[in-house]
Amino acid sequence: MRSALALALLPGLALAQEVAWETRVVEWAPALRACLADRPGAMVVAAWEEAGGVVARLLLPDATRQDCAGTALRPAGAARADEGLRAFMLERRCVDAWRVVDPDGRELGWLAYPGCG
Repeated sequence: MRSALALALLPGLALAQEVAWETRVVEWAPALRACLADRPGAMVVAAWEEAGGVVARLLLPDATRQDCAGTALRPAGAARADEGLRAFMLERRCVDAWRVVDPDGRELGWLAYPGCG
């Protein structure tokens, strides 16, 4: 009985242990910045690791969403549970955005909420 209960709880435990993507924004900043570089006004609304790289879910100025791996775009997949809670952008768009810096203090971008843009 105990093992059945433990197995039933494992998916929930795994979800509880997942780390929000924005906690890795400094580490993933090169990939996120590359995805945003030629897309003025776009922002990252989710990011995750896939096939050894980082995939960024972009919200474009026309309100469409695309996934970016490297600099290649593809249609956005299904909505993610963490999508749209935070947004990473290259420029500060609202007063309550948080500045993202690397360990040397260099500005990498800004974290805010998607409505900020």
